[in-house]
Amino acid sequence: MKRLERFGVALVAVFTLGVFAATSASAAEPTKILPEPTVANPLTSVDKSGAGTLLTIGGSEVKCTKDTSTASFTTPNLGTFHVLFDGCKAKVPIIGTAPCTGAVGDVKEQILLLGTVHYVLALLTEGTKTKLVAALAFLFEEFHFTCEALGQKQLILVKGCAAALAEPVEKLTKITKDVFKEIKSGDSNILEILMEEATKEIRCDTLTSVNGGAFELSAQTGAAENEKFEQGKKAVEVLLMNK
Repeated sequence: MKRLERFGVALVAVFTLGVFAATSASAAEPTKILPEPTVANPLTSVDKSGAGTLLTIGGSEVKCTKDTSTASFTTPNLGTFHVLFDGCKAKVPIIGTAPCTGAVGDVKEQILLLGTVHYVLALLTEGTKTKLVAALAFLFEEFHFTCEALGQKQLILVKGCAAALAEPVEKLTKITKDVFKEIKSGDSNILEILMEEATKEIRCDTLTSVNGGAFELSAQTGAAENEKFEQGKKAVEVLLMNK
């Protein structure tokens, strides 16, 4: 029965995004951030979040107590981001937990992540139903961090994409939220995204490898608040359009 339910969800997902991609190819951009950013006049923000978890389908788990980040959009759909995770620890067999640190020389329990962020349409799963939503898709190059305690070490590689539901939409606001959720261990509730100016959807998967093992599907949980929006060195309110 579960296989049939998952197959039904997959069929709805393919049909929904397929129809949308076909109809949006000649339409105006359905998602856009206002005031409209440009390279010469970017829209910037400062972001913060509480505790978050990265969990693979194989059960590997890394938890961080908080993160702080900045973002800079140079088009209505594209920007760059800089995230510093803090208080990061991983589950390690026998000893329980081990502190995780990024590159050599970095502060203990801190992990730095850089990449591009895209404001896009996405397919979100709720139970056996799917729906189109506005989302923030964070794309990053492969990065690594090491978790070590009492002589036991884990080298963790992460690559791919992580997508979060964007809130609120169609509302002028000083604060927006990126919400990351799982539908089950290691499996994000956002299955696919439709990149700006694209006519075909793509997967947005986070993949994680532990100690040289095969890359496994992973999912992030938690929420980040974006605030202190500025353009031209002036504070502004933003509007996440989703038409």
